[in-house]
Amino acid sequence: MDQETLFTASKWEILKLLSEKSLSPIELAAKSSTSVANVSQQLRLLEMAGLVKSERIPNRDKGQPRILYSLAGNHSFLIATTSEFVEKKLFKLSAYNKVILRIWFYERPELHYFLEKAFWHIEQHLNALDAIALDETATDRLTLCIFTRDATLAKRLKPLTIANPSGEAREITFVFVHPDGPDKALVGKRLYQLYDPGNVIGSFAEAGQEKKAGRDDVQKKS
Repeated sequence: MDQETLFTASKWEILKLLSEKSLSPIELAAKSSTSVANVSQQLRLLEMAGLVKSERIPNRDKGQPRILYSLAGNHSFLIATTSEFVEKKLFKLSAYNKVILRIWFYERPELHYFLEKAFWHIEQHLNALDAIALDETATDRLTLCIFTRDATLAKRLKPLTIANPSGEAREITFVFVHPDGPDKALVGKRLYQLYDPGNVIGSFAEAGQEKKAGRDDVQKKS
């Protein structure tokens, strides 16, 4: 199968849905407004390519086995067209690869160089980190929120200044956050996820929304 055919609109929609949670063919068909037969065919092709996996679990309501599909690992399909080479490749992503791709997909390309260099500075401590996020509300400097249980890391990761090949310099600072939270340092912050294998940042966001909803309810009652 050509790699391009793995990313047609219908397959891409299935992959996007499965990135949120595991789903059955019936659920996928309902969410994508198509037939179960069509979804099942697309899932077979994606499973053959190693992009999705299936799991049969007991259905207690009907007593019948039920198949759930989920993403199978981390993959990327890259197409490069440059004056030096033109290539396309589907490959598995490491934790490092995923962070770099998140940086490349960030909507402000003028910051990519500085974010890459900052991550290289942090990478040696990756095993001690739960998550990394860019604080998009900081305007005078680049601030990275480091979610970690290692209390000594704040002493080892000091602010730094990075200059790009054109001579432009950016100051990089770090804010250290305990992943179990909550943390007042994140109040009012808008975070762009760079590394978050355990969905720590998502949990913080949900907790913040619940607190805001609680405050709104109190204000309405008063």
